Amino acid sequence: MPPTPQTAQPKRRRTQAQRTARTRGLLLDATISCLIENGYAGTTTTAVCKRAGVSHGSLLHHFRKREALLAAALDEVYGQLRARVVAGLEALPEGDARVEAMVDVMWSAFGAREFKAVLELWLAAANHPDAAYALWSKARAFDAGNAPLAERLFPEFAATVPDFRIYMHLLVQTLQGMGLANATLPPDTEGAAMRQQVRALLTRILRDAFACDAKGDA
Repeated sequence: MPPTPQTAQPKRRRTQAQRTARTRGLLLDATISCLIENGYAGTTTTAVCKRAGVSHGSLLHHFRKREALLAAALDEVYGQLRARVVAGLEALPEGDARVEAMVDVMWSAFGAREFKAVLELWLAAANHPDAAYALWSKARAFDAGNAPLAERLFPEFAATVPDFRIYMHLLVQTLQGMGLANATLPPDTEGAAMRQQVRALLTRILRDAFACDAKGDA
């Protein structure tokens, strides 16, 4: 008996919400890539539209001002970096290797290619008053979320280390500074080696502080 021919299923059309999300995603991805490759000055709405394959009118529908587009891009990068950190931290091993692994996971985020987009927007906020408010609000929100996130992921340290939040701030600020050097300075073996030594020292400081406080609490 010959097989019954299969009826072709009609292609399901995307909803308006799906089309909106896709266009917005294309614009944000293009903006981030422009920032990384061409810097703040080269991230014009024209360049973003061309890279995203989106009309200028469509861009204005989603983002009425360039500053709004840049702020949304900064928020997107922060979200990507935080997701990467959370995934890495949630998979960390138990025991003495946990602190070293935590530093490595954090460095993988601040040493990532996308972090250059953050640096470009920091400089833009410092030098362009019209962009400052929107960009700094995103940066402050990211910073404000670091300590609660660390406490959720490391409840044992948060409960036993009196200066836990300060240590986390030290970790983030140090790695962001190293990320700045990594993204902006020319490749340099000596500089890269020094940053590795800084990471090792920072790991040792955190490991010793957490171990001492844990023993004292016990």
